[in-house]
Amino acid sequence: MIKSIKIVLPEGAKAKARLKKKLYEYEKRVAKLKETTIYENPDIIYNSFTGYKALIARRLYQRGEVQSRELAEELKEEFGRLDPDTYNNAVGVIYDYCKTGGKNVKNGTGF
Repeated sequence: MIKSIKIVLPEGAKAKARLKKKLYEYEKRVAKLKETTIYENPDIIYNSFTGYKALIARRLYQRGEVQSRELAEELKEEFGRLDPDTYNNAVGVIYDYCKTGGKNVKNGTGF
């Protein structure tokens, strides 16, 4: 079951710059996964923890907020499937980065 969480980008240019940096980090990880994937369709990488975080961060950067359940439906439509536990974990990470700067994210690289 997908959790319904609204993630809102904190106000200010500093928060947006931190999110942009985090998005760049996630996109580099996704690109690296695509290079080493054995799948015929490299877009399947987006159905991963790193991929979900990249997609959530991109939407948040573009729009300033993300409705987790709404985005999950869009991803299911686009990719044909979605792992709810992995997606919910990715939502939790991005939510915590926006709320606390990542204080509750274990082994994270910070925000």
